[in-house]
Amino acid sequence: MRIPPKISRNLKSIGRIIFGFMMAFYVYLAFFGALGQAYEEFYYSSDVFVFIRLTVIGFVVGAVVAVSDVFFLSRITRSLNFLLTLFVGTVFYVILSFMVLLLFVAWEEYVLLGGSGVFSFERRLKTFFSGEFLVLLLYLSVVGLVINSFRLVIQRVGEKNFWNAVTGRYRIPHEEERVFMFLDLYSSTALAESMGHERYHDLLHDVFNDMVDPITIYGGEVYQYLGDGVVVTWSIQDGTRQMNCIRCFFDILRRIERRAGEYEKRHQYVPQLKAGLHAGKVIAGEVGQEKLEIVFHGDTVNTAARIQEECVKMGEQILLSEELLFLFPVRQLKAFLTRFKGIISLKGRMSQIALYTISEKE
Repeated sequence: MRIPPKISRNLKSIGRIIFGFMMAFYVYLAFFGALGQAYEEFYYSSDVFVFIRLTVIGFVVGAVVAVSDVFFLSRITRSLNFLLTLFVGTVFYVILSFMVLLLFVAWEEYVLLGGSGVFSFERRLKTFFSGEFLVLLLYLSVVGLVINSFRLVIQRVGEKNFWNAVTGRYRIPHEEERVFMFLDLYSSTALAESMGHERYHDLLHDVFNDMVDPITIYGGEVYQYLGDGVVVTWSIQDGTRQMNCIRCFFDILRRIERRAGEYEKRHQYVPQLKAGLHAGKVIAGEVGQEKLEIVFHGDTVNTAARIQEECVKMGEQILLSEELLFLFPVRQLKAFLTRFKGIISLKGRMSQIALYTISEKE
């Protein structure tokens, strides 16, 4: 059974946070182990039980914080700026971590005492706050700050772009096969003039926000924002598998359609989109010094942009090249209707290109 993309994305976020907290508790144990060796005063024993105990604590704390983050914190901090989101998230992590730690050690003592009347939650509370409280407060603040920083940076630059930068994948230019989708608003120039710059910016802000989830869910990367459009790219495998690049476009259309009433009320306009898609080889690499950027050069990118321009001439919402169409699994194509639109010559391109439009079956 295939896990729905949104659930898969949430599970990945939860897994990363749990992993972060588990690693943090291992580092905490290693630090006190080294401190004990140096001063010959052992704060924690080195037996397997202590390791298992901290593993369980790290998992439980991480799981509670992660689930709360994904389903609660991320929603209330969505409109905040980077620094405020980082501050609120760190405080949230620390408070929740302490609450879970306190309940865990209280439950642990209660179980060890066999549920007898000797257990006193008040005494447990005093012991907890008189022991490693200040050390844990400082340490968990640092842990919360680090995990939140990574989370926010990845959220803003994209997970794939983040790891590409960390691993230096594009430090040396190399050839790749990729899918590109140029996505734009219909009649964008006239719309900008009639609405005014400020209102038009607000419209684009809402449209781009509605694009974020489908692009992430279907494994795409935002390559560039070009004024009133966006360029999305996939590796050739990710873009063609399950026809992700096509499904992404129609998911965006559905989200905008569901919010048509809100768009009409807020902007007196419901966005109409057009998209051009093409696949092929490009040269990928980093450029710039003060501001490094990963760029893709080649005929494939230019062709995708020009295919999108043909949408207006042909009166279609989406056009794709024959090269891309033939890369899709035949079994997946059965869920769509394709129509041949003609063979055209694109300026600056030696060979002609066959274009198709595609739509979902009812």
